[in-house]
Amino acid sequence: MGRLSPPVDLLPLEPAAEALDEPRGPAAVAAEPAPSLRLALMVSVALTAAVVLVLTLSLVPAPLIAPELSRLLHGMVLIKGLIGLAGGALVFWRLGRPIARPLATRYIASLCLSAAAVAWLWGLQFILLGGALFYAGLIGLFLVARQDPLLSDVRRRQP
Repeated sequence: MGRLSPPVDLLPLEPAAEALDEPRGPAAVAAEPAPSLRLALMVSVALTAAVVLVLTLSLVPAPLIAPELSRLLHGMVLIKGLIGLAGGALVFWRLGRPIARPLATRYIASLCLSAAAVAWLWGLQFILLGGALFYAGLIGLFLVARQDPLLSDVRRRQP
């Protein structure tokens, strides 16, 4: 039995040696190593969430709601946190590949917005605004991923 080779569309492209030194348009690859971008992601998201949580819990009075409702709302905030953590894991994976610095900054900013919203929601004040900010951060992640050449580089088939 013979082995079939993969279709030409799935084979990796091997650029010429001189093309590797030149930037590739507006999505030029950053010279910064991936570990520093990953560290920037973790530190900025953690600091943003911590600062917003401390400010929310210290400046906003405790809500006057039933303890059962408070536990339910905190459980829902934890679910939002898990959704944000999944988005953070995907961005962490993406920052391990070559990426332009402005694109990485937009990824990190979108995750910081979602993390700040989750920290804000933990205080159970202005829940509607906090939920809107959380989903705005997730929509921002989606919009940034659409501009990412690694994630949205789909070639059209030629008839």
